[in-house]
Amino acid sequence: MPTTLATMAHPNFGAANYTVLFLYFAAMLFIGIWCGRSTGGAAAYFTGEGKVHHWLVGISLLGTYLSSLTMMALPAVSFGAADFTWSVQLPFLLVTAVVITGVVLPRYRKEGCVSVYEFLERRIHVSSRLIAAIAFIVLSIGRMGLVLYLPALAFSVVTGAHLVWTIVVMGIVTSIYTVLGGIKGVIWTDVIQVVIFVVGAVATLFFVFAPGVDFWAAASASHKFRTLDLRTDLTQVVTLWLVLQTLFETIRIYATQQEMTQRYLTAESTRKANASVWMSILGYIPLGYLFYFIGAALFVYYQANPEPAVETLKSANRLDSLYAYFVVTRMPAGLAGLVIAAFFAAAMSTIASSMNSCSAVCLEDFYKRFWGRNRSDEHYLKVAKSLALLWGVLTIVMAILFMQISLAQVVWSKVMAVSTCGVLGLMALAFLPWKVNRWAGITGVLVSYACLIAMMFFVQIKPGLALVYPLPKDSGISFLLWPVICNLVSFGVGLAIDRAWPRREPAPAA
Repeated sequence: MPTTLATMAHPNFGAANYTVLFLYFAAMLFIGIWCGRSTGGAAAYFTGEGKVHHWLVGISLLGTYLSSLTMMALPAVSFGAADFTWSVQLPFLLVTAVVITGVVLPRYRKEGCVSVYEFLERRIHVSSRLIAAIAFIVLSIGRMGLVLYLPALAFSVVTGAHLVWTIVVMGIVTSIYTVLGGIKGVIWTDVIQVVIFVVGAVATLFFVFAPGVDFWAAASASHKFRTLDLRTDLTQVVTLWLVLQTLFETIRIYATQQEMTQRYLTAESTRKANASVWMSILGYIPLGYLFYFIGAALFVYYQANPEPAVETLKSANRLDSLYAYFVVTRMPAGLAGLVIAAFFAAAMSTIASSMNSCSAVCLEDFYKRFWGRNRSDEHYLKVAKSLALLWGVLTIVMAILFMQISLAQVVWSKVMAVSTCGVLGLMALAFLPWKVNRWAGITGVLVSYACLIAMMFFVQIKPGLALVYPLPKDSGISFLLWPVICNLVSFGVGLAIDRAWPRREPAPAA
């Protein structure tokens, strides 16, 4: 942790707040144990036997997509110089919903694959399946570590609790209820966590407005509601690149990430699964705006009521902890504990989903294929739980490794771009009406990674187009465009190779 935080005065968290946190963690453990009693095998552990009510599935999808990144990073972004520019992404989630419910989800339901990457093997080749599965696991480990780190950091900053021990305790609790409860436990805890998350966010609105200050006038004077940046500068975070990144990354998330697609099989029918997707996206959009708004409100509040601790957080690049600091210092005891529990809930819902889904991918895409064929269902269930425990350990390790980052929203965008480079393009090839040449998929992904490396380290745009190393800051292509360019390259190269050397055998029935 930066040394500038060492001298920061920590507010008293209090017995009432600690009691609320204890009750929250105890409730999560109880639900995991309760749901685990009815888990009948590996398939039920991952899909809930396709008998989960679609309302629960929709809320669980929302809880999976939400994370501590939403609750902590979005206010940090709008509090800072970016203002509301990132919020332009939110309405375009509706496009994602149309694509997923109209094209992607019905196809996955028809195929009935526990692992979405099995679909890639059927449509292209096992090599494509393994590439996408590995990409998902790498992405998930990074994401789980990041979303575990953020609330642990905030709790440590505002209470003085030891950061590493906060990470470890939170990781252990999440691991236990995920291992014991399976997908049913994950879904039920997601539902409760989303409720806590929403209640905590709404409660903040009653305290975040500075008394005696015309909020709207103060926010407008500082341009905190500035949303559009209509430049076309390839090196900057501007509106057009934010929109393109949203379309490519959210479609990739809902179409290729196992923790999302796995939910589609838990619903009772395709129609109800589609309704669940719409519920999650229509629920996320107003919540996203709410957290951007909270960031702007915090800016006005601390303009009117400056505090040395806030300046310390700014100078230490720890604005991701600002919301938590406000909660502990300005909200009543007990209620503050509930909102801090919401920070933990936002992280734990995402981590639990990723742990369960990583276990499904490892079991279905690797273990059953290479090491454990034709074993009993009880054996596969034991392996699944062991894998979930392994992901819990790795999540704790990754969270500790993330301890020096700042501006998590930017870090997360870069992690997504690097770990899933070309995967959406690969999945688009699988949706073509014919079976694609195996080399088309592999080559497309390899070329997309070559493009990514070039953009990250060598391609200079400003002051002129050139290949240089090391790449000066703000002179290369914006990280928002990395997934856009790489997935277009992956699909384009793959399609060109497939058309030049098409497979001769007929595709399986659509």
